[in-house]
Amino acid sequence: MEIRHLRHFIAVAETLNFSRAAENLRMSAPPLSRSIQQLEIEIGGALFVRGTRKVEVTPLGHALVPHAARILHDMDELDRDMRRRVRGHVELHVGMRSVPPELTTALTTVIRSVEPESDIRLQPLDSLAQLEQIVSGKLSLGLVNRRLHDARLAYVPVLREAPGIALPDEPRFAALTQVRPVDLAGLRLLIQPGADPTAPALEPIVTSVSEVVPVSSDIIGGLSAIISQGGSCCLTLANPSAPWHKYLAGERVIVRPLSWDSEPAITYLCWRVDRDRPDDLGPVLVAATERFATPLDL
Repeated sequence: MEIRHLRHFIAVAETLNFSRAAENLRMSAPPLSRSIQQLEIEIGGALFVRGTRKVEVTPLGHALVPHAARILHDMDELDRDMRRRVRGHVELHVGMRSVPPELTTALTTVIRSVEPESDIRLQPLDSLAQLEQIVSGKLSLGLVNRRLHDARLAYVPVLREAPGIALPDEPRFAALTQVRPVDLAGLRLLIQPGADPTAPALEPIVTSVSEVVPVSSDIIGGLSAIISQGGSCCLTLANPSAPWHKYLAGERVIVRPLSWDSEPAITYLCWRVDRDRPDDLGPVLVAATERFATPLDL
């Protein structure tokens, strides 16, 4: 039995989906399936019931979960401790979604106030990928804009940003200092992956626009190009230093804040609860909680 077998087992047990587990592990599904089969042969029984539509953990699998999780936790602790002893300093992998530089500067300042020689490695990832990697131990901390109901994770809000909307640079929109729902009549609302158009906070917008269109553009400038042609708008952030604001604003595209009491966009600092210890992330988390007792407001 190898450590990698246990990592593969936990990944499948958490997701109940071989394809998604393989994606999280940065591997393809067939090798993952073979790894689980090898583990089952060594243990002497099935760990999963593989159906056509779903995967279920067997009683034997449920019995293995706490043992495997404890072994992986201990191995991660050992790896961190040995790396620290070899390097003589702390190495922190911090996930980050698209956030303004004011936040990353504030966070790295907090970390270095506690660990002056720390090696901080920022890794750009979407929020869900960060949460998965925090749970797996690949990330120490994450800056995320969504929370999971998972007792293993803890959060503290660190940034509040006023929502805005990207519009075609046309006279009727350029004259606005703030945007009301009625101002969006006749426009299509472009919705990026991860946004929920049924969320209550979006109801005033969704009921005002002519159409809600899910879009995904991997081309730099793709969304702003669509908006610049007229007839479309897209939610963003009013904060000019926000990367999402900078991404959309440009030639023939303007960004205006929303006029009604819409919920601010919240970014959270996230970590795994069991790492809040004096010999691990505890001192950094104390300093971060104090620094962000009042979140940055941009």
